[in-house]
Amino acid sequence: MKRFYSLLTVLILALVISGCETNKTRIAEGAGIGGAVGALAGGIIGHQSGSGVGGALIGGAVGAGAGALVGAQINKPNAQAAQSTQAVQVVSPLTIQQVVDLTKQGATGDDIIAKIKATNSKYSLTPDDLNYLRKQGVSQRVIEAMQAVK
Repeated sequence: MKRFYSLLTVLILALVISGCETNKTRIAEGAGIGGAVGALAGGIIGHQSGSGVGGALIGGAVGAGAGALVGAQINKPNAQAAQSTQAVQVVSPLTIQQVVDLTKQGATGDDIIAKIKATNSKYSLTPDDLNYLRKQGVSQRVIEAMQAVK
């Protein structure tokens, strides 16, 4: 009988430890802990009435179900951290070529200037850069904005 409870405890602990990391709730952990506590309580109660194994099995099943219900309501902290990390995007500064590409794609001067500011882009435009930007159709307003953010 002790061997049965030892094996049951080891199996339940293995279940708790192996809870899926990508699962956003603690269903597996709740089921494992609830099952262990239920099996222990059911075994003790069943032993008093002469059926320890039956009591442990019934208690384990009821405990696992109740634990899963409770675990489903609890969010894992790592899941929340992963979601907030995914929401943060690293934005690199716009290159001169990207400004030209945006112009050719039909972006407005206001949109391009907003992107320059949002990406904290800095430019040291040479006379050749200025000529290139003008030949590519970049508006004077955008060029002035590029020169202003040094």
